[in-house]
Amino acid sequence: MRYFAEFNRVRGDNIRSAAARLRRRGLDVAVLAHRTALEITRPDDMSWKGFADAIRAQLQRRRGSVMISSESTGKTFICSFAGNQSGRFRRL
Repeated sequence: MRYFAEFNRVRGDNIRSAAARLRRRGLDVAVLAHRTALEITRPDDMSWKGFADAIRAQLQRRRGSVMISSESTGKTFICSFAGNQSGRFRRL
């Protein structure tokens, strides 16, 4: 499945490093022209939990957030550590 992700406050404040870390976890990742967005392809053998954990691990623990949208289903999810947020993915 293919997803588009918009990140805010990744670890190290470097989207290219975040993309490289995701590639090491087995995801196919492309940095889009918009400097904080990635196109991510989840392998068929990777569970949603494994995928979500890989994405969540790229965020700064105090204020990082991400919004991902699935190309195939159209569903959108948000994960945020900002403020008092739990860091869990919630469907919009």
